[in-house]
Amino acid sequence: MIALPRVMPGRGLLAAGGQVWATIWAELAMQWRRWGLWVAFGVATSLLFLLTVQTAVYLQHPPSTSMYVHFSPEDLDNTMIYGGTAYGVMFYSLLAALLVVDRMGRDQRLGMRELQRATSQGTLGYVLGKYLGNIVAMLVPIFLAYLLCALVTILLGWPVALLSKFLLVFLLVFVPSTLVAMNLALLLASFLPLRVVQVGFSLLWFEFNIGPGWHGLVFSIFNPNGAYVYPVLTPVPDMQSVDPNFHTSAHLALLNILVLLLSAVLAFFLTWVGLAFQRQREEGA
Repeated sequence: MIALPRVMPGRGLLAAGGQVWATIWAELAMQWRRWGLWVAFGVATSLLFLLTVQTAVYLQHPPSTSMYVHFSPEDLDNTMIYGGTAYGVMFYSLLAALLVVDRMGRDQRLGMRELQRATSQGTLGYVLGKYLGNIVAMLVPIFLAYLLCALVTILLGWPVALLSKFLLVFLLVFVPSTLVAMNLALLLASFLPLRVVQVGFSLLWFEFNIGPGWHGLVFSIFNPNGAYVYPVLTPVPDMQSVDPNFHTSAHLALLNILVLLLSAVLAFFLTWVGLAFQRQREEGA
């Protein structure tokens, strides 16, 4: 194996930060130039938009036989938020994971890993730049789509104060769920075949979110669909769990958010360690 000479553009924290910044911008440019990304987000946003409009119109004029006629204005506001976002968090986080899952493998196929090894940029800077770049590349369009749906409810006559709750749900439910989905997908893709990760992770994500046939994972503290957070942040009278033993509280909701964020950090750390080990083996071959 031919060893490529290292290029030394600079040393120290400033140089390392510049390399990470360059990797972030490279990821942003590559992701946002993919027409498939915008098509995927367009389809997902269209579905969420229709769901939001349907929920907003129905709750404004519920049938006389509906239980919602007995809800207070605050209960209806919370129901609007839950009905308009509950499915969105599951689909957007999965979509983000599937759109970033090929990033490490793509670099390897195009020989970018060899070029990266020829520079002074370490594996930590490379992985950090890839992660941060993809996080920004996914969260920006997700937030814009989410904000569009939230503003539609205001245009349909719902109170403007509802917007602050929408933003809080995005911060406490959408962001942790999206981060852990993306980081876990990147971790799995660092040592498993791409197709295995795409199919296997999708099935696992649906199991954690809706638990078809088995609800053990859905009601674990790792739950990524807001089951612990929604009843605390936007309580609704009929928000009943299919598991009679399931309960939540402000402390459990906070613990759920912390578990998701720590899982995302752990996935990043394991990816870095795995790629550093691979790099050491390849350089020693």
